[in-house]
Amino acid sequence: MNKTMVMALIVFLAINYMVLSESMTLFIDAASIVMVLGGAVSFALCRSGEWLSVSRLSNAAEGAVIAGWLGALYGGVMILSNIDERPLYEWMGSACAVMLLTVVYGYFIKALCRLVVLSRVPD
Repeated sequence: MNKTMVMALIVFLAINYMVLSESMTLFIDAASIVMVLGGAVSFALCRSGEWLSVSRLSNAAEGAVIAGWLGALYGGVMILSNIDERPLYEWMGSACAVMLLTVVYGYFIKALCRLVVLSRVPD
């Protein structure tokens, strides 16, 4: 790892932490994390080369986003299948927030992968 990449990762993670620090618990959902990481690893395995090669990281970034959107669609189906007599304001907001977490995780993983890839590309 070069110093520039480490510094860029630290800045990126610090800014995200500062923005989310007061509501960090809202952004933690194990099923969403498993969905996105599973997609990222699956896509990364489809490439040859070293584990942290540019091609594998690019595939992992793409897989994370695709898995994130699939997770959101799955969540939407689950939400719509469970609509009942209760008023929507009691449960719809929190259900939609969890549904969108997979997309957030997917793009977050993609951003981390892109930071690493961009640090390796020569000028």
